[in-house]
Amino acid sequence: MINNKNVLEESLVNHLYFAGTIRSFCISIGLSFFKNNQGYINRAISLGYQATDIINLTIEYMNKEISKAVLDNDVYITPYTKDIYSLTEKLFDISLESQIDNDIKLLKESTNIEYNNDTMNKIDDLNNKSLKLIKDFKDFLNEIIDKIKKQELFSYLYLDFFNYMFEEISVYGRDIERILSEKDYTNYYLGEFTYYFNELLRKSALFIRGFLDTKYQEIFDMTSFYINSFTNLTEKYLKSDDNMVNLNIETERLVEKYKVFISDIIEKLLKSEISFITPAITLDNFLTNVNVYLFILKYTKNIVNK
Repeated sequence: MINNKNVLEESLVNHLYFAGTIRSFCISIGLSFFKNNQGYINRAISLGYQATDIINLTIEYMNKEISKAVLDNDVYITPYTKDIYSLTEKLFDISLESQIDNDIKLLKESTNIEYNNDTMNKIDDLNNKSLKLIKDFKDFLNEIIDKIKKQELFSYLYLDFFNYMFEEISVYGRDIERILSEKDYTNYYLGEFTYYFNELLRKSALFIRGFLDTKYQEIFDMTSFYINSFTNLTEKYLKSDDNMVNLNIETERLVEKYKVFISDIIEKLLKSEISFITPAITLDNFLTNVNVYLFILKYTKNIVNK
């Protein structure tokens, strides 16, 4: 069984990371349609606002305090998030009405969060609200995917990218359901997370390669390296009969390298040294994928080693 401290901390990480991800996905979706698809644009905006509400409630319920471990791993706001949002606004001539500036000011380190009944009831309520948002967002994605397949809708985003969004947010839903049922991270969950996050990072490398201007050969070649590396790691997971924690060291090393790689790409993008055919916030999401995976790897390793 999972204790209140872990319920709280794991819920926080999920909501700040995944609700933030839904919000950035909704921005990308809204920007991918022609103006004659205003209905889909409006629905993307509405879901983005609902995701922002989840984030705001998370911060409010914690009295605007969050644990040091969450802050240190940049699972919600990366060092590039503010600049990435500003660049997206500039490139697409839009106002995202983001609360990134506010959130940076509000989030502060705390090691004295109380795990009383009132707090835990609020967290349970928030977890159930997030499941409703996840269902609505996945239904929205399924409708878009179906329309694109029937050639009844056009989007500048790849069809595979909509599938990627669905897979990533499905991970969010599964983990919230685990927390609500008060189950801890067993070897099964460790293995499942290893598999899904390896796949998410492998696919993010595929999208970086696909979104990138082909003249950047060195970056193109490096994405191919990471695609192959995450594929090999996933195969090791599938073939291994050992405890999945044994793969932590190898996995952490690869993910840490990938983090440096994506950070370098973002820095080049912000300096206008490279270009992509996707909103800049997509890359910030890829970086938070890396950060939350590293957080989970370290967090579960500490649990197992106790």
